[in-house]
Amino acid sequence: ATYLAEMNSDNRKQAMTMLYESVKTRVDMSFDSFENALKDWDVVPLEQKNEIIGAVILKKNEIHVGYGKKPTASIIRHIRKTLANIINQFGSAITIIDSKNEKGLNFCQRLGFVTTEINGGLVHMKCERCNYV
Repeated sequence: ATYLAEMNSDNRKQAMTMLYESVKTRVDMSFDSFENALKDWDVVPLEQKNEIIGAVILKKNEIHVGYGKKPTASIIRHIRKTLANIINQFGSAITIIDSKNEKGLNFCQRLGFVTTEINGGLVHMKCERCNYV
């Protein structure tokens, strides 16, 4: 079963590494630059079978999910609590997905995100109610 790991600097580094693995073919930057660009973001490690496989990153009401190793079980139920907290606090959650990332777009739509804008190959999405909350 996948669940959220307790946070410490080691877990953050592992989670960031897994997140980077999920996007490195779509971003033109080193891991160090990637990690530095996200230093002000909250990181929630996604763990499965005592191994960190990905991360949820948050900044105010913006959320992104990525994993470097494919989960063997659904991670949606583990993300919904984080998403529900954002919606309760800010009224909505937002995210931005590369228009070529079909899996990411489908995942967000299943969660309840709707497209608000498409600009420069990026799809801006908003969620006011999670489908799984």
